[in-house]
Amino acid sequence: MKLSSRNKWSYSIGGIGRDMLFIMVSMFTLSYIQYTMKLTIPQFTAISGIMIAARVWDGINDPMMGMIIENTRFKSGKFRPWILIGGLLNFFATICLFSIRPEGWAFVVFFGIVYITWGMTFTINDIAYWSLLPNLASDNETRNSLTNLVVVFASIGQFLAGGLIPVIVTGNAVVMYKIIGISVSFIFLAFTLLTYFGVRENERTDNHEKVNLKKMFHILTKNDQLVIMTIAILLHTIASEIFVAFGLNFFYFEFGYGGEYLTIFTIVFAVGTLMALGVFPIVSKRMKRMEIMRLSVIIMTIGYSTFFMNGIFFKINLIFLYISGFLAFFGITLFYVALIVMTANTIEYNEFINGSRNESIIFSVRPLMVKIGAAIQQSIVTLVLISSGVVSLTSKIADLEIEKGNGLVSDITNQANSVLSEGTMAMRLSIRFGMVIVPMICMLLAFYLIKKKYIIDETYFETMTQELKKRIQA
Repeated sequence: MKLSSRNKWSYSIGGIGRDMLFIMVSMFTLSYIQYTMKLTIPQFTAISGIMIAARVWDGINDPMMGMIIENTRFKSGKFRPWILIGGLLNFFATICLFSIRPEGWAFVVFFGIVYITWGMTFTINDIAYWSLLPNLASDNETRNSLTNLVVVFASIGQFLAGGLIPVIVTGNAVVMYKIIGISVSFIFLAFTLLTYFGVRENERTDNHEKVNLKKMFHILTKNDQLVIMTIAILLHTIASEIFVAFGLNFFYFEFGYGGEYLTIFTIVFAVGTLMALGVFPIVSKRMKRMEIMRLSVIIMTIGYSTFFMNGIFFKINLIFLYISGFLAFFGITLFYVALIVMTANTIEYNEFINGSRNESIIFSVRPLMVKIGAAIQQSIVTLVLISSGVVSLTSKIADLEIEKGNGLVSDITNQANSVLSEGTMAMRLSIRFGMVIVPMICMLLAFYLIKKKYIIDETYFETMTQELKKRIQA
């Protein structure tokens, strides 16, 4: 099945808007609340609890959404209509999330409703988008290429959001988060429309048997290779998200109240990620995927370790810090691309052992684990920030940002830096431990699990697909 240029570029480029919006919400929502809302510790804890519960609930919804997609057929396709429906609903939810600001417990209630709505609507779009990938590319080489290209454009969206937001919002966060929330929502909608109108789905030869809860559970549990990849994706999500979740607090406490250092770090993130994506097609022709994963883990471990030591055993050095970050991001991304390809291969494995592809249900495990992993990450971040006293300290900066938003002061930088100077070494060590040691352990566990249990190597996949072609011909 040949991948057309129209499908290749319309599908891949569509990831820019999606990941801009996802990074804005997943990476900056807690910081938005921490640094712009005047909340008590019980209220901040309640907000974090809502975020954790919402992500777990979203995770439960993912396979349910996969089942809905498997059981519906629109004239315009199996996946594209859901991409559009989810995109439109999520557009409105995101604008509300950053534009409406009740106070105190009223904000907690409002946030709970809107954040849960945001998660459910993004799930609709996300499941349909990723389920479309194996529909467009079925052979191993094409799937490797398309997956890599999708991650490239998704990474561009991540860099734009992750790099620009810290610089833009710092010092006038209340106003700028609203402007950014509205702007990114429209960008997301535009790229969603590009995917919907640009992509043409391929007709599949598998049957259209209705999927019920019993069959969905059977698919998710009887595919042993899918179970392995599910756990690996969960561990990778915790590792990658927790590293950036602490980023804003780390740079504020180490270098002062300004977003420029985090922006430079995001550029390093971009370079490391894009280089890994550029390297993957080359190394995938010379190395097996398990060998690529082993290489990525070695590079990532060096990056994490040197990042942690910088500023503890010797005076903190920015150049050394950026090099360490580059190595960590390069390793994480190289691992991730291989992980996505290996997860996609469990679709053919499912067809091989069960007689049906069920792309939507199988690919629902990726966002399912992403959201459960995000919930675990949220729990760790909240625990560290509250137990170390960081939230109590930064609430003083939130008061300054509110005054700035109301036009009562012109510049809050010096006052904010005065607050941050009260931070203790225990606070800084707590942030470093959560940011570096926890993700390093998660990545090592993910690699060990795949190395021991995953069997769909290049030879097995080729044998399996040849057998599936014979079945179709017969």
